[in-house]
Amino acid sequence: MFNFSNSTKELLGMGVKIGKRSSGDITVPGSFSQFLEKFNVSNLEFEWKVNYNDGSVLNQFEGENQNHFGNIDLSKIKSVEQISNFIWPTDMQEKRIIVRLNWETGLFEFINGFASQDVRAKCCVSPLPGEKKLILFNKKRESSAMGELSNESEEFANMADESFFYNRFVIGYEVPGGEKMAVIVEPNGDIKLFES
Repeated sequence: MFNFSNSTKELLGMGVKIGKRSSGDITVPGSFSQFLEKFNVSNLEFEWKVNYNDGSVLNQFEGENQNHFGNIDLSKIKSVEQISNFIWPTDMQEKRIIVRLNWETGLFEFINGFASQDVRAKCCVSPLPGEKKLILFNKKRESSAMGELSNESEEFANMADESFFYNRFVIGYEVPGGEKMAVIVEPNGDIKLFES
């Protein structure tokens, strides 16, 4: 947490503005765009972790190395998790786990984060039947702030020289026929259904 605070202070000193907790938006000066790709990787709020049937684990980040979707042995999956890159402030035993997808049952467990009853009813009760194909990726939105800010957001951005970006973390599966059961974990911990 100390490192997170220091890096946040350093970013604020460079002109990065942290948006409201409800949106999770971050604005960066246009001149910062050359560093944006590196910043996006270092600023991931969550990362995935795959637990295998034999007890081994594959983490998205292992030291300086990053594993990708292609590194996952799909034939050995027991469960897939989105975990936070900081300790989630709850009394739960598994503080870093936000969402766990039990690959054997096809059901989600929302260990931490904020999932509505509608999301829980869809993802935690009736799995989709059939063979599963894993859905696991980060979705980044980046756009110019020009003309896109609501009145509520204007206080956080200088309209002339900034762009917005935010990360969304998608975890789930697809069955034959194209039906999907997946959720998006937003930077602030909100969990929503992934529809597209």
